[in-house]
Amino acid sequence: MTRWKTYGFKMRRIYYMNRIIRLLIAILMLTALTSSVHAGAETAAAEAFKTAAAYYVEGKYDAAIKEYYKLIQEGYEGGSLYYNIGNCFLKKNNIGYALLYYEKAMRLIPADDDLKANYEYAQSLIKNRQTSEARPWLNRQLDKIYNPLTIVALTILLAFLYVLIFAILTAGVFIEKIKNKFSTSIISAAAVLFLISSYELYERVNTGHSIVLTEKAEARYEPFEKATVFFTVFAGMKVEVIDTEDKWYKIKRPDGKAGWVPKQDIGLI
Repeated sequence: MTRWKTYGFKMRRIYYMNRIIRLLIAILMLTALTSSVHAGAETAAAEAFKTAAAYYVEGKYDAAIKEYYKLIQEGYEGGSLYYNIGNCFLKKNNIGYALLYYEKAMRLIPADDDLKANYEYAQSLIKNRQTSEARPWLNRQLDKIYNPLTIVALTILLAFLYVLIFAILTAGVFIEKIKNKFSTSIISAAAVLFLISSYELYERVNTGHSIVLTEKAEARYEPFEKATVFFTVFAGMKVEVIDTEDKWYKIKRPDGKAGWVPKQDIGLI
């Protein structure tokens, strides 16, 4: 009777081991298949990028844009991708779309010198360019610190600060020595930096920031065609979408004026 129980236990153990081995083999096969598919997709993306670059060199900007758009539709995103699309539109003298994609690229590769140079040049081509009020000294200093950081870098910084604050507070509960002025100062500094970084990240990902795409767009007092025109904005101008209704966006200029324009005239960053 005892032998039978032991034998049954061994049989069950062998059965479960076999299942585990099969599961591991299945996982390995799935991983290999996924890696193969991913590698194939990366190769296809690289080829599409190469094709688009060749079209750009040949001056076939529409064909290059079409290839780049295919990559976006397939889920690819990158600062270089947006930068190249912006360059194509700039060559076509389409300032609105050029600045739209330069703005998208700036969120991902803000420290790129070529991008900054092209962005500034494109801005210089805007008709009746609106200049916003000078930012306060503190904001300008913070811009110098945060502008080189990408959205990913800001997210990592926020995660680090959160973990740091949580770790010090948790340790203070169990270790009496940690409860001192030094740890309080660290927490306070980290909390202030966390709040500032959170605001900066919010500003980066705020979907209200947008670019005027058409050569000229008339902003009206109300969201319908026969409403009185309040002001005019031009291609490339950066505005903020503050409301939406049906086929209209309510935009605000840097000088504070707000009006309604058709959605097709505006590109959300």
